[in-house]
Order: sequence, then C-alpha cells, then structure tokens
Amino acid sequence: MDNRIGHYNFTVEPFSEDYTGQLTWESMGNHLLRCASLHAGRLGLGYDSMIRNRHIWVLSRLVVELNRMPRTWESYTLNTWISALYRQFTDRLYSITAPDGSAYGYAYTVWALIDMDTRQPLDLSRLPGEGLTGAVVADRPFPVKGPGRIRVKSHTALRRRPTFYSDIDINGHVNSIRYIEMILDLFPKQTFDHYAPQRVELAYCSETYCGEELDFFVDQADPLCYHIEARKTDGTTAVRAAVRFRPLECTQTDFPATLLAAGPSAAQDQ
Repeated sequence: MDNRIGHYNFTVEPFSEDYTGQLTWESMGNHLLRCASLHAGRLGLGYDSMIRNRHIWVLSRLVVELNRMPRTWESYTLNTWISALYRQFTDRLYSITAPDGSAYGYAYTVWALIDMDTRQPLDLSRLPGEGLTGAVVADRPFPVKGPGRIRVKSHTALRRRPTFYSDIDINGHVNSIRYIEMILDLFPKQTFDHYAPQRVELAYCSETYCGEELDFFVDQADPLCYHIEARKTDGTTAVRAAVRFRPLECTQTDFPATLLAAGPSAAQDQ
C-alpha cells in the first residue's frame, strides 16, 4: 500500500441524508475537508502544527463529480493524495469508493497555505524539512477534469441572502462547504425530485463575514448546467460556481427550459 495516500472510511448514518435518502452535499463536503486535514496532519502539516505558526490551509478550488451519492447505511472510503505541488498552491485529489472498489465519484481540490496575519499565501517550496515534496503522487489515474473557467454575465440577482452565525467556521468567515448549500438552495425541491447534481465546482474568490449579504447571479450554460456567482453588496465576488445535473432514471429525456423553475412533473404535484 502506498503510504502517501490516505484512506478514510465512513458510513452514511441516519440524519446525515437529504430527503431522497442520499448523503447530503454538506456531509460529503465536510468529510472531504476533514480527510484533507487528517492527511496533512499525517505529513506533519496539519491544522495543529500550522496554527501554532499562524498559518492556515485555505481551499481555493473544489470540484466534486459523482456517479451517484452514497445512501443510508452504505459505506464508502475517501482516498486522498497530493498530485502536484506549486510555489503557492497544491492539488489534492480524492477517489470516493464503495467496499467493492467501484467509484461513487471523485474530487479535485486546490489549496493554499495562508499567513493569518498578512493574509498572503506562503511559498510551499520553503516548508520545514521535506514539506510536501515527498508526498506527491503524480502518476495515479484520475478520470475527472480539473477546475474550468466559470463566467457569469447576468446583472440581475436571483436571490439575496444574508449570512448568519451558522454559516461561519473557526476561521471567522463563511465555511467553504456552506456555499454549496446556498447554491443548491437556488433550485426548487421539484428539481431534485427528477435530477441529481453530478458535478459541482467552486472557485473561492474572497472571504465573506457574518452579517454580510450575498447576491446570487445565475446563467444557464446548457439545459443541465448552470454557472453561478455570489457577490457581496459592494460588488466583490465571493465565489463562482458551476453545477451540472444528471436526470434520474425515472425522468423523461425532454429537459425543461430551466431547472430553476419547477421540475417536469410539478403540475401534477400541485
């Protein structure tokens, strides 16, 4: 077994699922961040050692692409490794596997190490000792494309949302995974009756603090893909995102004009 790769086991327990019986995106996202912290700690660069030096790992980009989400009582393993190391960023990849070895999906993340006082990224090539250099696994197969370009041209906000106590993490700003919930909440329940998010991509641009308001702007890239930008009221972009849906097996192939409106059988549901 390659000691440079971390393996972390989970089971979908009751109350960690959404109304469809699938693990919530919040739970999956938080598990991804937790495993990154555990693996970095094993390399001597985890939260505890970094915080003593007033340094902290910050997520810059996140891509999660799933064949399907685990369901209640299903087990899964998050396998994580560092695939590339740059001066100010490092790529961390994940495979999400079932006990039989099949893939639930994959995740691609980009991280920076930030000085908490200057808020500037540190040079990762100058970490103590070997740093991350000896941990890089550059040749492990990975079938998912990394972060792409996200453009939002809309000037009309679909929704304005304040930020609250429960949005804020230990770093004092909106939690990285909380943005996923905010973005998926732009779509009505009827959408999730017929479609599931297949790929969620986020580019984190600036920090949002408790009490600040976010305006969400949305462009439809194609029938099943949406580009989203969350901007603070001063016009600063907090996060850009892309969400691609896949139809569930029971869904007809004629897609509605927009998934932001009610799903294909909403008329019968009313």
